[in-house]
Amino acid sequence: MPQGSLRRSRALCALLLALLIFSSGVPGSAPYRAFADVRESDRIGTERLDAVDPPILDAPDIAADYAALATEEGVILWERGGEVSVPMASMTKLMTAVVALEHCDPETPMLVTYGAATADGSSASLWEGDTTTFHDLLIGMMVPSGNDAALAIAENVAGTEFAFVDLMNEKAAELSMTSSHFSNASGIIDEENYTTPRDYLLLVRHAMQQPLLREVVGQPEAWAYFGGREEHFVSTNQLFHMMEGVTGIKTGFTDAAGYCFVGAVKRGDLELYAVIFHSSDENQRFLDAQTLLEWGFTHYRSVELIKSETPVAELALLSWIDKSVEVCAAARVEVSVFDYAGPITQELELAEWEGTVVKGDVVGSIIWSQGGEVLATCDALAVRTVPEPDFWEGVGISLKRFWGGLFGDPAHLETKILLPEIF
Repeated sequence: MPQGSLRRSRALCALLLALLIFSSGVPGSAPYRAFADVRESDRIGTERLDAVDPPILDAPDIAADYAALATEEGVILWERGGEVSVPMASMTKLMTAVVALEHCDPETPMLVTYGAATADGSSASLWEGDTTTFHDLLIGMMVPSGNDAALAIAENVAGTEFAFVDLMNEKAAELSMTSSHFSNASGIIDEENYTTPRDYLLLVRHAMQQPLLREVVGQPEAWAYFGGREEHFVSTNQLFHMMEGVTGIKTGFTDAAGYCFVGAVKRGDLELYAVIFHSSDENQRFLDAQTLLEWGFTHYRSVELIKSETPVAELALLSWIDKSVEVCAAARVEVSVFDYAGPITQELELAEWEGTVVKGDVVGSIIWSQGGEVLATCDALAVRTVPEPDFWEGVGISLKRFWGGLFGDPAHLETKILLPEIF
């Protein structure tokens, strides 16, 4: 084949290949699904991801087999296998911390037994006979994920790990973790130690409301004292080095559970939690959490619905033929909204006003809704005072209405709605 023809053939093949790749990447087209790991158990809110528009273009692409993303108020934004029971490895220690916090103050003295010091798995370097405080053991359990520290806490709080586990399951029931069960304090392999992504989010939300626990899990590194020795620990949470605003919280791994992680990030007034179970490798669990959290902050964000004193209506005053009063929003309203919950609607409800209206009178309310749920409400206030007609003005108005009625004239002005659009 001549050289020129060969070049033209190669160029044509390259063009066809580019067109094929482009066409397969059009959002909504079936081939595009191959570019993101989207599964039947994926949900945005309560909707199947493949039933939401756009279905794949904006899907979080993670490797974990089970995961969930939620706000600190408990709004679940995304989940995969959210109700499937799975082992939780060292993420069990979060419940150990929560239970212990109900029985100890930070300076409660604690003694390390031989059993605790020789616990299998990850270690906080405890020695038999070490005397320390609950605060330092909490650091040893949550920062380097020490199984020895978890067992030491359990024994000091309840006498035995078995007795402590009863407290853990009582707390799970109290938190409505109906699909969870705890069988040990550290998360060491046991098929009777399990939770679900949804259940675990209940625990995370509760835990992150505890100031001491929040402080401990929010540290990339920490120091603790055991038996007079100073120990320096670096957190197993690598998300600290990947995102801004990380507030915690915990990693976990066993062969059965795979690589697990729950991460928290706060931006402005909004904090989100990403729960990852059974990811593909040690680093991927953090990448999974980062992907979910960034996706969450993109789609769940603060929106200003209205500014303070924004004009929203001109309210007709029924005692007058030709007078109305300006109405404004009582306050600035800002809420967090989720894109996928649907458009925001607003409604202004106004009273039928007769008689005197005084500046600052509540003459109605503004209501914003999304997906059938009320997002926020705000009073609507009269901007100025307009007195009711006096006796002779009232007589004049009555006569005008009588004669005007013969010619179809309105008895009063029409109320005008001036609600601004939501952006």
